[in-house]
Amino acid sequence: MNVLVYPSTHALAPSLVQTLTSTLTPHYLPQSLAPSLLSVPEYPWHTACALLILLAQPTDHAAVRKYLEFGGRILALGVSAKKGGLLGLHDSSHDFGSLFTGLGLGVAKDTSILRVPDGNASLYISFSTATGTSADVSIDSTTIAVSRLPSYSLDLDASGEHVLGRYVEGNAPAGVLSQSRLIAMWNCAPPLPDILLSRTLSALGLRFYTQKADLGPQLRILPQFLLARPHSWYVQHRIVQELLGRLRPESAIPHPHADGDMDNESPRRWEPFMFEDANDMFHFHFPSFPPADETSDLSSHPILELIPQNPPGFFNDKVKHVLVIPKPLTFEEESMYTPQFSPSAFFRAIDEFRSGTEGTSQGTSQDSWRIGDAFMYGEVVSSTQTMFDKNPSFLRALPAPVVSLATIQLAGRGRGGNSWLSPDACMQLSLKIRVGLKGSSSAGTAIRPSNLVFIQYLYALAVVDACHALDPSSQWAHKVRLKWPNDIYGLFPCDKLGSKMEPRKVGGILVNTSFGGGVADVVIGCGLNILNEPPVASLAQLASSGSSASSLSVERAAAAVLVSFERIWNSFLQQEEEGFQPFMDQYLRSWLHSDQLVTLATRTPHKIVRIIGITPDYGLLRTVPLSGGEFIDLQPDGNSFDMMKGLISMKKQ
Repeated sequence: MNVLVYPSTHALAPSLVQTLTSTLTPHYLPQSLAPSLLSVPEYPWHTACALLILLAQPTDHAAVRKYLEFGGRILALGVSAKKGGLLGLHDSSHDFGSLFTGLGLGVAKDTSILRVPDGNASLYISFSTATGTSADVSIDSTTIAVSRLPSYSLDLDASGEHVLGRYVEGNAPAGVLSQSRLIAMWNCAPPLPDILLSRTLSALGLRFYTQKADLGPQLRILPQFLLARPHSWYVQHRIVQELLGRLRPESAIPHPHADGDMDNESPRRWEPFMFEDANDMFHFHFPSFPPADETSDLSSHPILELIPQNPPGFFNDKVKHVLVIPKPLTFEEESMYTPQFSPSAFFRAIDEFRSGTEGTSQGTSQDSWRIGDAFMYGEVVSSTQTMFDKNPSFLRALPAPVVSLATIQLAGRGRGGNSWLSPDACMQLSLKIRVGLKGSSSAGTAIRPSNLVFIQYLYALAVVDACHALDPSSQWAHKVRLKWPNDIYGLFPCDKLGSKMEPRKVGGILVNTSFGGGVADVVIGCGLNILNEPPVASLAQLASSGSSASSLSVERAAAAVLVSFERIWNSFLQQEEEGFQPFMDQYLRSWLHSDQLVTLATRTPHKIVRIIGITPDYGLLRTVPLSGGEFIDLQPDGNSFDMMKGLISMKKQ
């Protein structure tokens, strides 16, 4: 989600964005908003904005009011404000001068005073360009120096508003949170001191860590558990054996079935080892479990107590600690060590969604397992995708399939150079699979290299299929749609009456592929908003009026997606020679683009075309020029598709 600073032309906008970035990472992405983009229909900034910070009068009041109607929040700095009756929201000619008598503004029109709804009333907000004078604000017995606007005031009914701070001289409100709790206003001129900014962000409901010096483990990368489905616990042993065998082939451990119960006991007590690669160093630990009754001095987070001593570079972001425990976590241990995610609930959901599907017993041999049987979970990680695809030796040594899942990513990635940021309640995972390539000497199932492009489409289909599994009564899953090539959208009401539907992004897919030895190691990353609250669009909001809403969880959603992908992937492998053709109808039923007209900015002059589908052999976007002529097929990589603008252009590197 974005936190937007308006306007981008304000002298303080760059420094405020920098301050916000330091405070709000990793939950939000602060950016500046240009005046020219505020009211452009093709640039729906309001759909992905958690907070709009106003430093000056907006050029389009209707756009700001629409944002509030979507549940957005506003922070206005350097303003005067007054409350009045709720008048027609689109009356732009009304004279509000009488409401501001004594404020030194003269006669004002709606174009100079921002009018926004606040419950059963309206707030009338005016921005100052005057230079402030030195003053002090008092909050919680603390005095903070600010720049006061002497002729401006927050003249509001204090019975409905929450005062964020008062001027020491005169005790007048300096900062106020509106009755709706969606609008915060400060009378003092920007920049707002850090302590006041943090208090305001918190009052508006944003999640962040207030003091960098006291972060503790919250924004530190935490160790991950390497876990396996309880009925396939041997998979955990097998993964460790493969990694150790790659590091020290001469001392590879025996197969776990040789000297241990594959479901319950580790075959032997392994010693800690490190796997160093291009981007990260993976440090594997085999702690006693339950741990000794000792308190670690590393941090207050219980998971760190499973590591008996402070290894060198423990809090180095490039060192990834992986905990290999001898048995599945109990309910009590999950509450302590993985409070944000329940592995047992995830595995129960895996079994639930597999029930009745073909090949339920597949993957129970000592040499293979099914998607979802093994995963690494960390409450705070750098990026589930980066840990796999930026460490080629580790990726090649790691057997497949393996899932990496996190609650918080500090450096989540999207397509190209984009970031993926989402507050808590978002499913964030990466799946590593391996497949042989035809034309090589690799044994087992193999596909044509050109068919690898379809993986992102198949995974997108799996997300849609999973939504139907999560919504068996078909109340909301039909509103989940696909945007070419790799985005997941939901259809939401675009006004209070719900008479229209607007597509809003709820997820994205990122695929990276590494080749070698006749096989392809494919890492499929997926972020999907599950339980997020407005203004973040999520599945929970699509399901809010349905009976299936109460059963939504990150654990169940992740399980449903992985089980659905496994079924679709196996079906694809069985009929791989046909390419994407067997899945084409299903894909086109769920996508957003049938017969959509777009402008190809990749052509000179620009050309208007109609989208008709995807080529079943190479996965290209197929279009037909309106002016006549042959098909124009577009690669999913190298092209940027702005659906809202109806524009396809060269992707910026």
